[in-house]
Amino acid sequence: MTDTTDRTTAQALVAVERPESDADLLERARAFAAGADRRVVVVALATPDEFEELSATLETIGRTEHTSYTASDAEAGIAGDAADAAAAVFGDAVDYGVRVAVAPEAEQAETLVDIADEVGADHVFVRGARRSPTGKAVFGDRTQELLLNFDGFVTVTTVEA
Repeated sequence: MTDTTDRTTAQALVAVERPESDADLLERARAFAAGADRRVVVVALATPDEFEELSATLETIGRTEHTSYTASDAEAGIAGDAADAAAAVFGDAVDYGVRVAVAPEAEQAETLVDIADEVGADHVFVRGARRSPTGKAVFGDRTQELLLNFDGFVTVTTVEA
């Protein structure tokens, strides 16, 4: 795993929110990337509230340990969780890097499109939510916006809301 993005290699992007439960999404990205010889950029998504909560937790731990943690440590924690999940699924089969994106939910689709454009990704993997009790898949706002605004392929996995 590396943090650099190489625009000379075709890339896919996978957005993870909860690395511990996004194994299916990562597996789909692995199957695609391994079969198409693609590099994957794993984007660990967090809202500002989630980021602040983690920062506050680290601050509390730091006081107990008589040390201090910074926002960089919180970002490293988020990236580390995503990297661990990716390593468990990708193994040596896929070259990948991890980025952290902290954005309000209403801006996450735009953030993903911007990152995909920046790294030259033409395929995005994202998790949607099943919102209907009858089983009809109704994608959330972020997924819908991504489908409408990303000029490439989008693969969506669904989970119960």
